[in-house]
Amino acid sequence: MKKLIVLLAVILTVLLPVFGGCNPEPSPPPMPSPAPAPVTSVLPAEHPRDFPENLRWLTEEEKEKAVEIALGTPQAQEWAQKESQYKTAIDWIALNPNPEGEGYSGYRKFEYEIVAEGIPRGMVDITPPGSPERVVSVGVPDDAEIYPDVTIWFGEPAEWIVSVAVDLETGKVVYAEGYPNLSHPARVHLEEPP
Repeated sequence: MKKLIVLLAVILTVLLPVFGGCNPEPSPPPMPSPAPAPVTSVLPAEHPRDFPENLRWLTEEEKEKAVEIALGTPQAQEWAQKESQYKTAIDWIALNPNPEGEGYSGYRKFEYEIVAEGIPRGMVDITPPGSPERVVSVGVPDDAEIYPDVTIWFGEPAEWIVSVAVDLETGKVVYAEGYPNLSHPARVHLEEPP
């Protein structure tokens, strides 16, 4: 019997604090964990801006030369044979050199007017105070190469898009790709409402 009383005393000593004991006052509610601040309230980040030599307002002659070079690529020639209607626009592209060798590992496009602001470079920590997660805004890597980029939309509405980065000093294509316009009506299949 004595062992039973000792056992009950040990159990009560251990369990009472776990379940709140005999304290008549309720324990305070647990502190909520802080939610991360919305990222949209701190974007866009202020990145260091870069103005490489070739990032400038292009003359009309330079724009025409860039479009002519872009229309001469195999990607554009293939679609020019299928579709006589096309539109062009000139923007800027930052090509990331491939760290494993030749070519590029990625790119980021900018509107033509970025000339006035400069290219955002590097990574900026924009973590809101008190946020448990780190938030960064990624600009263009420091070794990215900046070129005029000609975009060609083939068809009306555009069915195929060709994007061509042009080095105006050498008159050569630096990078070119073609891809379907996923917003083309023939590609968008919306379900009818019930």
